[in-house]
Amino acid sequence: MKKYALVLMVLLVGCANSSDEQPYEINNKQFHEKQDEQGNKLFAYVVSVKAKSRQNINLDKKFTRSDFERFAAQEHFEESSILKLQLEDQAVELLNKELETRNYCPVKHEINEVLWRDLSVQLRGRCL
Repeated sequence: MKKYALVLMVLLVGCANSSDEQPYEINNKQFHEKQDEQGNKLFAYVVSVKAKSRQNINLDKKFTRSDFERFAAQEHFEESSILKLQLEDQAVELLNKELETRNYCPVKHEINEVLWRDLSVQLRGRCL
């Protein structure tokens, strides 16, 4: 019975430790403003994430099934549409805060375009 309790505790600690790690880290935010020919206020907001290195496999060591499962379960930003959508949602929240702080679009704004690069998302829009 003690063995089962010990195994359960080890599994719970392992799960708790793995969930603390952030899937990505924002390392840069940039706000750009400009006016078009008609005098409309335009903006672009870029949010970039830090590149995360992949876990290396030591082929000299015995590679267990759990090692393989852990390696296969690693989610990398460049390959994950879920993480990219999470960043896009977070970028919208950050943009709203930035616009409020700058009092740039006091009434309303709209995002017209979302552009992706490998490790960044750019939100383009205008004040209404």
